[in-house]
Amino acid sequence: MQHKEITAILSSAGLRPRHRFGQNFMIDQTILTAIADAGDIQSDDIVLEVGPGVGNLTRLLAQRAAAVLAVDIDRKLLPATKRHHADLTNVHWLNADILAGKHAIEPTVLAQLRELCNAHPMGRLRLVSNLPYNAASPLIAELLVQMCPRSIGFQPMFFSRLTFTVQYEVALRMSAAPGTRDYGPLSILIQALSSSVPEIVRKIPPGAFWPPPKVHSALVVINPDPVRIQNFRDVQALQLLLSGIFSHRRQTLANALKHHLTTRWTPELKATLAAHFDLTRRPETFPIEDFLRLDAMLTPSI
Repeated sequence: MQHKEITAILSSAGLRPRHRFGQNFMIDQTILTAIADAGDIQSDDIVLEVGPGVGNLTRLLAQRAAAVLAVDIDRKLLPATKRHHADLTNVHWLNADILAGKHAIEPTVLAQLRELCNAHPMGRLRLVSNLPYNAASPLIAELLVQMCPRSIGFQPMFFSRLTFTVQYEVALRMSAAPGTRDYGPLSILIQALSSSVPEIVRKIPPGAFWPPPKVHSALVVINPDPVRIQNFRDVQALQLLLSGIFSHRRQTLANALKHHLTTRWTPELKATLAAHFDLTRRPETFPIEDFLRLDAMLTPSI
């Protein structure tokens, strides 16, 4: 889709790209194809696309998948995009904010995805999106969290692959290794629930978008691990622990835990943990497995 076609769709709705919705429309067809290719979509698959914008990626996804759920927060742009792509009969358009607050997926999105999965029982569920920068990190984290068992009656939905574009610096945080400055809660959560470190498929220059952002982007692929996810006891407790510890990342693990646990930090607990961890090290130096062990030891105490 060329610049003129994009502006025509926007003009039909009386719009221009809106910064508050993170609207930077991709105009590089080679990279759009690369995103669709990285999604590894088969003909039975169901694809969630967040932030379809003018639908240039949506069209490629619809040509490959059984069904696409395209979710966009922009209530003015979505009808114009839907009209422009009226021939795409396997695309389901939904005007919604994908995040219900900061820490949950919008229930109507999950409900529609369940309907599509029921209609295509042989298909895999996949995310393939050119994500708005302002929603990328919390969305990926929450998609992974909602896959984990939580309580009786909760119905998780498993995404077999997450393929998306994000700001390049965010991609570095997602794939960061212990001991690096980018390593933190996002790195640990994603890698703890995945079969491998997130793959940065390619770096994307600002010129691939209109209007061009001020930063580079990256195409990222995450492969969630169904066994790790199913066996996770309390992913929300891990999130709280990581948030608490890394808010004091420049301090020792002992001091970070002291701030996080407050009155629950006792000499007895400190002695127990000291037998398993070097509490004088900074949190960012510990591998993911150590945070999982720490979480398992602390969860009954929190």
